[in-house]
Amino acid sequence: AWASSDLDQLSFSVARTQFNLRMTPDNVTGPEFQVSRLPGELRGRVADMPVTLKLEDEKVKGNIGSSVVNLDVKKEGDAVKAKGGFQGRPVTLTLSPQELTVYVRDCTYRLKAKEAGRTYEGKRSCDRSFMPPTVITLPDAFLAASPAEQASLLLLAL
Repeated sequence: AWASSDLDQLSFSVARTQFNLRMTPDNVTGPEFQVSRLPGELRGRVADMPVTLKLEDEKVKGNIGSSVVNLDVKKEGDAVKAKGGFQGRPVTLTLSPQELTVYVRDCTYRLKAKEAGRTYEGKRSCDRSFMPPTVITLPDAFLAASPAEQASLLLLAL
């Protein structure tokens, strides 16, 4: 086991699969997930594909493997909203203290906050009814990141 606290872990429980991503000021690491957090950039590998993402105020551009990323990200009130192309597929994301809704890889996640802005739980559209709910927990380091970085990390992880 890692000697790190839960405070720096992004925790995912999705369709009977559980994994954590450890977030530090310099990187985000986990199973098949090694991404460096550089000023205005995320760079590394996810699931054996090279990742190069430029994080701008309201845009994320770059590549995951040979697929293009072109994402619009904005903050509306207390919500982060993102939409566009990610890994060559359409995506949308809304992250607020009340809910986390994500459409990625033909799957819609509709998660309600159990703990405002931190722990979200709910179903995804591509699961059969008997699947346990999806649970995602976000650490302080994630909440302190820019909206563009938050959207990118969630989409990469899911």
